[in-house]
Amino acid sequence: MNTYIGIDIGGTNIRYGLVSAEGQVLDWRRFTVKDHRPEPALDDLAGQLKNFLKANSKNTPPRGIGIGAPGKIDQDKGLVISSPNLPHWKNVPLGAFLQDAFELPVRLDNDANLYALGEWLAGAGQGLNNLLVITLGTGVGGGLILGGRLWAGSFGPSCEIGHMIIEPNGRPCNCGRRGCLETLASATAMTGLARELITQGYKSGYRGRLEALTTADLFHLAEAGDELALLVFDRAGAALGVAVANVVTLLGLEGVVIGGGAGAAFRFLRSKIFKALTSGIFGVNPDRFRLAQSVLGDMAPLIGAPRLFAE
Repeated sequence: MNTYIGIDIGGTNIRYGLVSAEGQVLDWRRFTVKDHRPEPALDDLAGQLKNFLKANSKNTPPRGIGIGAPGKIDQDKGLVISSPNLPHWKNVPLGAFLQDAFELPVRLDNDANLYALGEWLAGAGQGLNNLLVITLGTGVGGGLILGGRLWAGSFGPSCEIGHMIIEPNGRPCNCGRRGCLETLASATAMTGLARELITQGYKSGYRGRLEALTTADLFHLAEAGDELALLVFDRAGAALGVAVANVVTLLGLEGVVIGGGAGAAFRFLRSKIFKALTSGIFGVNPDRFRLAQSVLGDMAPLIGAPRLFAE
């Protein structure tokens, strides 16, 4: 059995695991990033991986390391050029660092691309040749499968749907522009809007500290019929719907999968997304279109990582 190390670098946690070429996760771990500067974070990761490989010495040795990292990536050089949600990471030689530390070939890509590969191979996007996967977390990521292959674009990783402008004069985004989808539909945007509405006097069943409000809190409130939480999800769903309708109309996709941490609220987002699809797409039959929630969750990037060695 051929195995690979899959790594998913997030703004708060780093997940890693030993995964078969077929996408079976044999073992995995997670740790919280204590120091967000790249040097201590990577040193910590290397130490964690060495202990992990010792614990898995009975399994087939890995043939390579596949990494998903947020932000702008140079695949050829193995660099994290920049990341709006990891502000200290500038031209970080992630690929070279791990290749030197473990003497294994390394493939680096955007984290949302690995998520898309995982959902396409073994999740909610199985069986589709043309698929968009959107991840809702600190930001909004996207991965695109076209003709049964991960789409990379002419200049490296693409499908930065989180930075598709939905409201030209909207809220400032971490990328430096205004009105990006990320400012409307990310977990950060949803909780930020909820706090604003509560501060403005909008009634809600939330009784905790405003700064502690999470999308999980909003999800539980929405389940109880809380009007503020439902409004927040309606607005995020409407923004997602506009973005999805535009991409589907342009490319004639067969389906869209919504995942990421805030993707757990899919059932509250779905109606607004589907409404925009049915009214906004041209040339695509909505009845034949698959709009689904991620089924792999946090494991999707790890499951997708070995596929980088087949692309």
